[in-house]
Amino acid sequence: MIDEEAHTYEIASVGSWNPISWKNGNNKLDINDANGTKLYFVMGTGNPYVKMFCEEVFRDGSATGTYRAQYEYYKPGMQTMPLVGLYYKFTPKVDGTLKVLIWANKGNRNTYVIDDVTKQAVTLTAEGYVNGKRANYTTPAIDPETGEQKVDNQGNPIYEQYQIFFTPEQIDSIHNDYIYGSYYRMLKANEEAAAAGTELPYTEEKLAAEKETCDANAEARKYVLSTGGQAFWGWITFRVEGGKSYWLFQDSSQVGFGGYDFTTGDEPQPQGDNLNEIVDATATENGETIVNLDGGKEYTMNAPINKANLTIAAPEGSNAKIKMEAGATFAPNSNIILKNVDIDASAISDALVQLNAEPLAASLGTGDYYFINDIQLINCNITDAPQIIYDNNVKYCAANVLIDNCVISLNNKAADKKTAIFFAQGFANNLTIKNTTISSKGTDQDYFVRYSNAGRCDRAGFESNSITYESCTFYNVAKAGQWGNYSGFAGRGTSFWTMTNNIFVDCGNGQVARRYLGGRGDQKTATFANNTYWFDGAAEDTGNYDNSGTAITSDPALKDPANGDFTPTGEAQVAAKTGDPRWLNALAIHFVNTDTDDINAPIYNLAGQRVSSTTKGILIKNGKKFINR
Repeated sequence: MIDEEAHTYEIASVGSWNPISWKNGNNKLDINDANGTKLYFVMGTGNPYVKMFCEEVFRDGSATGTYRAQYEYYKPGMQTMPLVGLYYKFTPKVDGTLKVLIWANKGNRNTYVIDDVTKQAVTLTAEGYVNGKRANYTTPAIDPETGEQKVDNQGNPIYEQYQIFFTPEQIDSIHNDYIYGSYYRMLKANEEAAAAGTELPYTEEKLAAEKETCDANAEARKYVLSTGGQAFWGWITFRVEGGKSYWLFQDSSQVGFGGYDFTTGDEPQPQGDNLNEIVDATATENGETIVNLDGGKEYTMNAPINKANLTIAAPEGSNAKIKMEAGATFAPNSNIILKNVDIDASAISDALVQLNAEPLAASLGTGDYYFINDIQLINCNITDAPQIIYDNNVKYCAANVLIDNCVISLNNKAADKKTAIFFAQGFANNLTIKNTTISSKGTDQDYFVRYSNAGRCDRAGFESNSITYESCTFYNVAKAGQWGNYSGFAGRGTSFWTMTNNIFVDCGNGQVARRYLGGRGDQKTATFANNTYWFDGAAEDTGNYDNSGTAITSDPALKDPANGDFTPTGEAQVAAKTGDPRWLNALAIHFVNTDTDDINAPIYNLAGQRVSSTTKGILIKNGKKFINR
């Protein structure tokens, strides 16, 4: 940051009629800076352009003999760069990440960072302030005469107003709303009219025309940072290569320059083990943020994490370890994938994945649902989580929720019961849990899965929905509660249910099959096979719910479930190879497998974790140990 006393950058002005000067606009900092410290920026020299020409002025169809200047502005891909007007050029000596403080005089103009070699715009993220967006509801505005908080004419309390700092995800949301907001508002108006039984204000033709206009705007305004004619000031971050030059400018306005930070290295991640810092420092490229952790390394997480389309992963077969501290949670409002990580959630009181209280405006769609496409937990070991997923009482619809090859222990230490997977206002359209073990201690769950009863595929624009459990072991989950509650799914021909090769021990109050189907028996779209429902020492009566005739009605005899060993020793389960496969592979160390080997069978390490074929050490495949060198 450049202050008023330390203007140390050398700036060249070539052929300019506007002198360069240090300026500051209406750019006070946010509430964290009580003095409203000003930011200073280099500005001047006029708008950048690649060509200037004269255009004769006509009035009433007749030439006036007077002329005015016209300009051709830069677009990504042009080979001629702007050599007149205001632009900045950076040439780093080594690879790294450049973070530049800018003032974009008009936020609705395209802000470019152009690679001098390819002449294409590079991916950047933006964070900072937008003029006109001020709010605060914590610091009272005090009347100096009375010493009391001020009130408006209606008696409502008045608060001091400060500029809001917007994260990269929030800047993206502002950008998307600027482009598609009119279309989303028309859709919402139609939905409200339909719900009220009144005439729709917009025809399909008007909607299509507005969508076409928005699509065109999306391309024309692809590099816009904020909205309308409002200024943006803050930081833009982008990756650079050593020896290359990068141009920073707006197409038809001016950008102020206020300083920079440069981080060297191939990965824009700081040294250290704090996961929050690593995620914050990882650049979002092509709309995705991918954080690659070191296998076997330990990381701490001390606050909520929310970044656009986030993947956190370690190498397959070498899980990283994450220790969540009090107040931490994964708080997405877009896609999130956690892969090959061991997570200690014993210190948190909220859900492991607690969807963000502030959904992305651009994700609002059919049925007033805020859409997230994917929530995935893959090859994870999660200990002592109070909940797995909670929608934070916001109307989210997750298109796909996947839990694959995980071991999850639930431990709610609060007195109030928590639903393991809870969408209070929305629902998961497709939920798949496979090759996974989930157990519980602490306060019981009232439900394993619960959705808003209004949740239904067609209300969110889908043709069908599904709930799938394949080859899983569940122990002591919602023992006195219900396995599922989702009236919108039950009994519908568009709801598909698959429950195969699972072991349930002391789950769902002895009514797993019934509650799984939402209380509707004889479902034509349901598939059951080889499940064990064992409750309080006896087989569950599956009635006309699991009526496949394949339910295993003998004790699975889990080896030591209270201490985390869920190996089935019941002859029927071992013969049918049901439950989470990791325990069958552990069992296979002591039993000879006489079946024909499957060359495509999954591979596990001795801890029962699924690994790749390139993993070294003693591994298990087809129930047999072998050494992979």
